[in-house]
Amino acid sequence: MKKILAYSLLLISFIAHSNGYEFSPSKYGCAGIDKEIKLVNDRLRAGYTLREGERLKEELRELKHKRFSCRHAGFSVK
Repeated sequence: MKKILAYSLLLISFIAHSNGYEFSPSKYGCAGIDKEIKLVNDRLRAGYTLREGERLKEELRELKHKRFSCRHAGFSVK
């Protein structure tokens, strides 16, 4: 169940970003970013197709950008 929720959140963040959504740090938006990054890294280590790998790498870049924004704003990312 937790994996489904995490993947759903990742998908929503990917869709929102592709629609031009600008991320603004908040307590709710920043919570769990480190866990999302870990999930994406785990998927990258497990093996992937070319298309999936490019999508995962882009997702990882976005999450790291969000993590930086959250930390800069003083929010917890755990």
